[in-house]
Amino acid sequence: MVESETVPIDELAGSPAKTKKGVRRRAEIMAAAADLFRARGFRATSLDDIGAVVGVSGPAIYRYFNSKHELLSVLVEEAAITWRATVDQVLNQNTPPLVTLECLIDAAVTLELASGNLRSVYQQEFRLLDDADRRRVARIDRVTMAEWVNLLCEVRPTLTDEEARAAVMMIDGLLRSVSSWHTSIEPEHLARVMKDMALGGLLALGQSPPIAMESA
Repeated sequence: MVESETVPIDELAGSPAKTKKGVRRRAEIMAAAADLFRARGFRATSLDDIGAVVGVSGPAIYRYFNSKHELLSVLVEEAAITWRATVDQVLNQNTPPLVTLECLIDAAVTLELASGNLRSVYQQEFRLLDDADRRRVARIDRVTMAEWVNLLCEVRPTLTDEEARAAVMMIDGLLRSVSSWHTSIEPEHLARVMKDMALGGLLALGQSPPIAMESA
């Protein structure tokens, strides 16, 4: 297991609210911002737009965040920290590599369906962060990626690190694309489809192609 580089939640940008109502309002602002940043993009979304969704004025958001950029930084860093914590939780179970991989995919699917907007903002707007924020989030992301790659190489020892890294990135893209798709499929069934695709794809690495492909 790669040594963790954790970042305490209280190091996130922005001052946490002191009351239960304030904590709830701050969470509402972050959720609204994640939805709008994902749908419209960071530049096309104003604090007034975010406030309108939450039911407060745009300037009222300054009670919780110093700027729209700080709000973005908090969202992106929270997505990275949440994903890092999810990976740690699975790896700390000390199960066999194949079981661990299946559990990690389960956790990834659950997290994607629960907070896909947050992760999409992370992917779309990462480049807009200040240098210091980008470095901090990239550091968390590097360790998380390394854990995935190491685990996949344990399950498929013939893979090189670069092949495993490419596979993990493709699976991440697959999960993000499906979770943003508007569908009538029940969430539980969609989760099973996502897991089957992700696990099946990773387990197929290094295996012989189907007979139909060999004879093509």
